[in-house]
Amino acid sequence: MLRILVKNQIINQVLRPKNFDPRLGHRRFSVLVLDKNGLEVVNSCLGMNEVFEEGVTLVEDLTRNREPMPTMDAIYVIFPTEESINVLINDFTRKTRYAPENTYKHAYIYFMDTCPDSLFQKLSKSTVVKYTKALVELNLNFIPIESQIFTVSSQNRGDMMKTADSIVSLCLELNINPLLRFHSDFSQSAEICYRIDQKLKEGEENRKTPLASDAELIVLDRSFDLVSPLLHECTLQAMATDLTDFKSGIYRYKEDNGEMKEIPLDESCPIWLELRHKHLADFLKKVQTLTKELKQMHESSSTSKSAKEVTSTIRQLPVYLKKKAKTEAFLSLAEECRTKYFKSLEQIILLEQDMAVEHTPEGSRLSDSQAVGRLSPFILPAIPTETRLRLILIFMLTIGKDKDEQFFNRLLTHTDFRDDEVQMVRKMLDWRNKASFQRRRAPPEDERYPSSRWDPKIKSVIQDMLDKRLDEREFKIVGTKSTTGLRTAMSARYGGGLSGRPREKKKIIIFIVGGITYSEIKIAYEMSEKSNATVILGSDAILTPTDFLERLREPRTTNI
Repeated sequence: MLRILVKNQIINQVLRPKNFDPRLGHRRFSVLVLDKNGLEVVNSCLGMNEVFEEGVTLVEDLTRNREPMPTMDAIYVIFPTEESINVLINDFTRKTRYAPENTYKHAYIYFMDTCPDSLFQKLSKSTVVKYTKALVELNLNFIPIESQIFTVSSQNRGDMMKTADSIVSLCLELNINPLLRFHSDFSQSAEICYRIDQKLKEGEENRKTPLASDAELIVLDRSFDLVSPLLHECTLQAMATDLTDFKSGIYRYKEDNGEMKEIPLDESCPIWLELRHKHLADFLKKVQTLTKELKQMHESSSTSKSAKEVTSTIRQLPVYLKKKAKTEAFLSLAEECRTKYFKSLEQIILLEQDMAVEHTPEGSRLSDSQAVGRLSPFILPAIPTETRLRLILIFMLTIGKDKDEQFFNRLLTHTDFRDDEVQMVRKMLDWRNKASFQRRRAPPEDERYPSSRWDPKIKSVIQDMLDKRLDEREFKIVGTKSTTGLRTAMSARYGGGLSGRPREKKKIIIFIVGGITYSEIKIAYEMSEKSNATVILGSDAILTPTDFLERLREPRTTNI
């Protein structure tokens, strides 16, 4: 949904109006100039081939030295920062003896966010005005990672006001004015919500049609759930990101001949969509099925005899080769995950899950002494440092949440942690003491896999939002909106109850300051499938366990 929304806006409002001449019925050609943040947004939803198909002959980085092309028009997709504005102005004023013409013929400028008045005045007084054919402000101050997942632009991370502006950009793009909530234990979440409320009111004043109100948005902090970022997950996407060379939708692996190969595994791949949130055991079964299907395709093509069959086989060859490449990638990914799980992680993952849910797979209560006894062999120096850190921190946040600093000092004497790693444990101990924890009940008896019993805390938050029983003392509402009016507001706008008029699903947006995990991403999709709501999850980053530990390692980090 989000990627398609942003993709369509870039194509239909930026590239196509400039590069397609409706009178002549053919494309014109231009250069696309992107700054760092514009590149992030465009790359998140468009491939280079799709960009070139829209009449772009060259994609350039705004901040680098570029070859002047004075006969070509340029489309600038940039964020309105002083640095980007200065480079833009320089492109149309840097005439020298060796470059007597401007860098480009004309400028079509598209700001990804509202341009501050001071920068707009600076631009309007420059020579760029003479060569500007279009100047548009877009509401694209966020990065669509997946159909229901987004992050803020990199330049906004760590700045609460700019983070709020990114969320406002998302709301305006979705045409919603949601009920706003913030977590009472995190003061900055209130700051973000009040900023969103103010900006949405300003934005709605400038719109011809009102924003839909059948939506809720809640801002949380990573300290709300410190356990989920530490656990080894056994679902494909989380496991691949944690244990293999899988980053930003690209899987890199070594073929049998020793050559490295890269293959995209993202939402454009139906197999990936089907498998990304499956448990390792289910994934391994599916890979076997894929292998059999590929073998059958190969056998049917090799038995072709007539000219007609040979022609049909040739036509199907690209499909076969594409499926073969994907299957080989999934086979390699399955083997990597399976090997690492059974070689060194099976018992560790089981211990993590037992501590997280405070029960064994059989439903027996896990005591702190039992946990310490099982933990001891896994904190010895022979175990990788990151694994030991994760285990100790999980114990600290769950079974050992009543243990004091003196206990953990004794526990750390059995390790060879460096000073900075000991400080990480103490920092988490400090965060733990500031957070509120509820003892978990035994997991349902119908859980299928002992290695996947933990549910991230946002699952219960989403369920409470759906059931309209969220604790308003813990999750405070901004403004005077009422949860009881949400469905009524939607019905009035979209014609609920009228025949032939589809009723849009309610939108629930959860933004977590400090990063989201792949287990939480899985929950967002699962809850969307099981309910009459679309759950959208956002943050300033997507965290792997390694990323989370690195944040703990940073000496200046005082909160998540």
